[in-house]
Amino acid sequence: MDYSICQALKRFPRRVQALIIYDICCQWSIHFRQRVSKSEFLELSDTLDITGAIGKWHLAAHIPECFPKFSLNFIEGASQVDGEILETLWSNMDEVAGLAQAMSIAHHQETLDEYMNDSNWRKIIRMGRSLAHALPY
Repeated sequence: MDYSICQALKRFPRRVQALIIYDICCQWSIHFRQRVSKSEFLELSDTLDITGAIGKWHLAAHIPECFPKFSLNFIEGASQVDGEILETLWSNMDEVAGLAQAMSIAHHQETLDEYMNDSNWRKIIRMGRSLAHALPY
């Protein structure tokens, strides 16, 4: 996780704030800057202000003390972000999961790839329609 975050934040060198939404942010964030400073492979701007949060679905499973500190409801600028995009994609894969279990590894992978490609294509098509309605003509 440390490597992924550092690599992602490198792409936005002028940013001074970052909101990191992670299922176990309460534990991961504790010594994040120390881990980065001790690593020869990781780097992070000292001026970057990182705010950690936990997605709403995962936050319900945490201890009560996590709620006020890591809830997206209380983080200024977070608006109404859900933070659980992957989980919402996985839930739709239940339709395919039963069929894919009995397949060979190659067929299984091909089927899941095809399903996700179709899902992404449908989102792109819908996005075009909704943007077209939002633009003034």
